[in-house]
Amino acid sequence: MQKRQMIKGALCAAALAATALMPAQAQQTFKLTIASSHPVVLPWVGLMSTLFVPEVNKRVEALGKGYKIEWREAYGGQLYKMNATLTSVEQGVTDIGWVFHNLEAAKMPLSQFGTVTPFTTDDVRVILDVANEMNENVPALKREWDRNNMVFLGATGVDTYHLFTKTPVNAYADLKGRKISAPGSIGLWLKGSGAVPVDGSLTSYYTDIQSGVSDGTVSISTGILPNKIYEVAPYITKVNIGALYIGGMAMNKDSFAKLPPEVQKIVKDVGKEYSRALGETLMQRYEGALKTMAEVGAKQAVPVKISELSAAERATWVKTMPNLAADWVKANASKGPAKDIVSTYMNELRKRGVKPVRDWDKEL
Repeated sequence: MQKRQMIKGALCAAALAATALMPAQAQQTFKLTIASSHPVVLPWVGLMSTLFVPEVNKRVEALGKGYKIEWREAYGGQLYKMNATLTSVEQGVTDIGWVFHNLEAAKMPLSQFGTVTPFTTDDVRVILDVANEMNENVPALKREWDRNNMVFLGATGVDTYHLFTKTPVNAYADLKGRKISAPGSIGLWLKGSGAVPVDGSLTSYYTDIQSGVSDGTVSISTGILPNKIYEVAPYITKVNIGALYIGGMAMNKDSFAKLPPEVQKIVKDVGKEYSRALGETLMQRYEGALKTMAEVGAKQAVPVKISELSAAERATWVKTMPNLAADWVKANASKGPAKDIVSTYMNELRKRGVKPVRDWDKEL
């Protein structure tokens, strides 16, 4: 009897020792790909790697449930180009990616509301705050992501738009007859000017301008600088068309569904942190980008020259532009509450202190 108790005790001790050596929770690893068509030198891509990935890892580890994410990062067009940012997330080519919805007007028509309401504000932080709120609270916008098999994580945007051209632009009339590169629906801003919009993106502008496909671009300083487009378009005309909501980071819906609820929450929460950080980063980099282009471009064959379109010429541009918002509302009336979306957007901007140069919603 005593011998049996001794054996039983020894077995219990061994079992306890073995348990102590085992991890508190069996590790579960999720393999995820995060990708972009554009390079990490652009803030909205760089922050995917420097902020989103490590912050998700930190919060997942802090759960203490043995979860781990094994990331594959593929930026700069390694998996797909700029014309496939939506389909690549939709089809699971990548689990998480930056979606450039300005090139996806057919699949995400109602998400184009920012493009048809230019000349509002140059504060991209405000625009991203409104875009994040609308994507969570406006059912028609939520459905556009859902219908394309995506979960919206956080809005992305860009700093205010200016002109970058081969030859000077001193007046609005100087645009007439010029070929100006612009991505997708941003070409609408040239309507009424006599300029010819040429579809393209930051990854194609340099070659397009150098080869004569276009005479310049309406674009953003934080994108022109790292791509060195000022080398072929040295005349920078500050127009301040406004900052813009251009898309968002999104996750394939099927990939999202495979994550535990607490990890899903982390991914969405960090998506909003990423968006807020992007707004701050863009505001910090904007002035520095202009200054750097002026300094670096001072020694090139045609030195960089920065000028500002006069208030009167800018006002002419604003007034001459067709009623983009009204045209857009009419064209999208059958696709959802386009009019309400424009009104909501403009009112949310005003609530945050914005005084638009043109009250698009009051012209509907």
